[in-house]
Amino acid sequence: MRRLTLLLVAAATLGFPAPAPAVTLPGPPIALAAGPGTAYAVVGTGNRNAPFRLTRGSRSLGTFGSRGAEYADVAVGPAGPVVVFGRPTSTGFAYDAAGADLGEGTGQPVLTLDGDAPVVAFPDDDGDVVLGATPLTRTGPLLRHTPLDAVEGSLILDLARSRARTELRVLGAQAPVAPVVSARGLKTIEATIARDDHRLYVAYRSGNRLTLASAPATPAGRWSRRRLRTRGPLNGAPAVARSGLRTVVATSQRVRGRFSIFLTTAGPAGTFLDRLTRPGGSDLAPLAATGPDGRVHVAWTHRARGASRRTGRLKRVV
Repeated sequence: MRRLTLLLVAAATLGFPAPAPAVTLPGPPIALAAGPGTAYAVVGTGNRNAPFRLTRGSRSLGTFGSRGAEYADVAVGPAGPVVVFGRPTSTGFAYDAAGADLGEGTGQPVLTLDGDAPVVAFPDDDGDVVLGATPLTRTGPLLRHTPLDAVEGSLILDLARSRARTELRVLGAQAPVAPVVSARGLKTIEATIARDDHRLYVAYRSGNRLTLASAPATPAGRWSRRRLRTRGPLNGAPAVARSGLRTVVATSQRVRGRFSIFLTTAGPAGTFLDRLTRPGGSDLAPLAATGPDGRVHVAWTHRARGASRRTGRLKRVV
C-alpha cells in the first residue's frame, strides 16, 4: 500500500490524473487501444454470427465480424477507432476492416494505421510476415513467424521459431537489426511492444521469467534488458505501455491459488510492483494501451468464483 501511495503522489506531482475506478466490460477483452481521454476495447460476444463487440469504455458501439470469424484487433487514428477481424476462407483467413479486404493469410492479424488507413501484418502460407502487400521476412517455412503486436511507424513485434532456434524481433524500417532475445530450440515467448518518440519497449515472458527490454528505434539500436520481479507464477502474455518517462507492465500472477493483475512501473523514481486486483475469482490476460494524452488503460478478463461466464474489466491506471 505504501508503494501505491507513493506512485499516486508521484503521479499528482508530475501532473498525471489519478487512476479511475474499474468499469465492467460486456465480455472478455480481446484487443485494446486508446484515444484522447478514453479506451476502446474489442470483447467477445459468444455469438457465432457477430463474435466481436467494440466498446468505448463500458459503452457498446456495436457488434462486428462474420459467422465463424476468428481474431480481432483495434487501433485508433485521427478519425477514431478502426477494427479488423479474420474471416475464414478455404485456405485460411481474409482480413476485413470496415468492409475492405486487407489481405489473406493463415493466422492472427496485427493492426496498425498509416494515417487513417488500416494496414495489417499477418503470417502467409509459407509462415513469413506480410505487412499489407509487403513481405517483411523471407525465411518460411523453415523459420515460421508469428506477428504478436505493432506500434506506430509500422513496427511489428515478431516471434520466429524453428526446431533449432527461437527469436523475438522487431520488424520495420526503423527497427533494431539485433533480436530482442534469441534462444536455442523451440521456445514459447509471449510479448508485447510499446514506444515513445525515441525508444522501443518490449515486455516478454519465457516460462516464469519476466523481462523488460528497450532499445533506440533505429537499425543500429542495442537492446538493454532488465528482469522484473514477480510475486507468483505468471500466466499469459505481459502487456506493456509507455507514458511520459514511465513504462508500465501488466501481468497476471497466481497468488494463494488465485490469479490477480499486477502492475510493474519503471521510471526515474525506481521500479515498483503493485497488486491492481484482489479478485473473488481469477483475473487473466491483461491488455494495456496509452492514449495521445499519456493516460494508460489496462483491461483484463475476469471470472468470478464458481461462475462459468467470463466478463471484462477496464481501468485507467495512469
